[in-house]
Amino acid sequence: MMKLLFGITLIVNLLAPLSNIAFAFSIKILIDAGLAQNLERLTAALQLSGVVICGFVIMNYFAKWLTNIYAQNKINYYRTFLINSIFKLNYQEFSSIKSSDYQHILLNETNQIQQDYLQGRFNIYRNIALIIYSLLGMFIGNFILALLVLIATAIPILISSLTAKKGTYHKQQLLKQEKTYSNTIKEIIGGYLTIKNYQAESAIKQRYKQQLDNYSKAQSKLKNIENQTDTISELSGLIVFLVAFGGGMIMTAKGYTTIGSVTAIVQLVNFVVMPINELGILFTRFRGAYDINRELTKLFTHNKAPVNYIQNKNFTNKISLNQISFHYPKNKTLILSNLTVDFNKGKKYAIIGSSGGGKTTIFKLLLKFYTPNKGGILVDDTPLNELPISWWYQQIAVVDQEVFIFNNTLAYNVTIGRHFAQEKIIQALQQAGLANFLKQINYNLNYQCGENGANLSGGQQQRLCLARAFLQAKPIILLDEATSALDYKASDIIENTLLHDTNLTLIAITHQTKISPLYDQILKLENQQLIPVLDTN
Repeated sequence: MMKLLFGITLIVNLLAPLSNIAFAFSIKILIDAGLAQNLERLTAALQLSGVVICGFVIMNYFAKWLTNIYAQNKINYYRTFLINSIFKLNYQEFSSIKSSDYQHILLNETNQIQQDYLQGRFNIYRNIALIIYSLLGMFIGNFILALLVLIATAIPILISSLTAKKGTYHKQQLLKQEKTYSNTIKEIIGGYLTIKNYQAESAIKQRYKQQLDNYSKAQSKLKNIENQTDTISELSGLIVFLVAFGGGMIMTAKGYTTIGSVTAIVQLVNFVVMPINELGILFTRFRGAYDINRELTKLFTHNKAPVNYIQNKNFTNKISLNQISFHYPKNKTLILSNLTVDFNKGKKYAIIGSSGGGKTTIFKLLLKFYTPNKGGILVDDTPLNELPISWWYQQIAVVDQEVFIFNNTLAYNVTIGRHFAQEKIIQALQQAGLANFLKQINYNLNYQCGENGANLSGGQQQRLCLARAFLQAKPIILLDEATSALDYKASDIIENTLLHDTNLTLIAITHQTKISPLYDQILKLENQQLIPVLDTN
């Protein structure tokens, strides 16, 4: 379908400039008829000019309309490709790009691709076609004059191609500064309270001004290149007009041509000069957008060899961590060393230990965010890296301290867009300790949670994330200080609900001094290993 739309759009854009040429020749016929003082010919010429103008409006509008339709469909397809590619990234690949850069890519950079690459390409085709048709029309009208105009036209096209390369470099520099400037704005807005609380406004303003200056300079440099291109194109246009007018008048004076023919040629020259003026900027912007498109496609195109995953039906036995050693990619200090532990199905485990000791790292390994440097993880005796992540995430849910709330309804935030019966959603919310809140909002599942959960308290946000895990009814739940924002009573109720579920495998990281005796085992992370604690009190 897209290929067909591209073909139709290309053909219409190549045919549309013919109406410009028809208009120039209709003016020739009109002037010659007027000079001949022939009313019948003049009336026919006026009618012809009217028809040509109507054709001009229809063809050019249709060309632009099709160009917009094609560009919009293509960029939507491309944005979908990008978001799908982002979801295919593993955790390390995803984390290597800043969140604000993803926003910049999906909005600003794709907008430039749409305007300067997709639409710009057809604008270039249409302008080149107009130049070719105009030159052909001039050759038909007067060969010698057309040859002189062609020579005058070739010079600005050559200069435009040279400045386009320079413009591409400055376009890339502008994008780089734009990303940095965007990141700075995001940090200032996100860290507003911290900045105010620590009275860091002066330093932050200075940093902002520096980034703004860099961004403005990059904008100015690119604009100067575009202005140079514009000026050269305009100068070239004046030279072409001078050649056409001067040469035409000389030939008319010598009786080689008519005033109507000269007027038509001058009009055709106009259809050469205007596209040349536009092509300089169009080529510069097209080249810049082309490079953006190429870099993004390269960044998000995966050529990984397919993995022959082993298909499992359900988690049935245990998770085993065997002789696990791990350090983060940019830090060679071992976080875990020769760690060995089994988590059996249906059992409940509490992991304690000092802050920063590596407890959350264990969860990151279980979630396949990272691969151990040494040792391996088995799920029902199958290596975790041989299991498809889609299957594994059907088995495991994680609830941590960093709660994310969508700017959407209560129901959407529990289901995350998937379909569940209303009764199931309410049941999950009640299990998570939100029964009173549901009564307050009259069980309105369309209640708006607000941006970043602005319409919910911290405790309600954490309960909402627990409700997601309850709704999915996954056999394994990882809790990373998941009830830290709740009072002791609410935390105890939710914890007991989880601990009494005999089918659930629960692994909880906690800093609480009082740990429920319902846990089957308490493990302490010490000296990079998990050590069983026998005394649950």
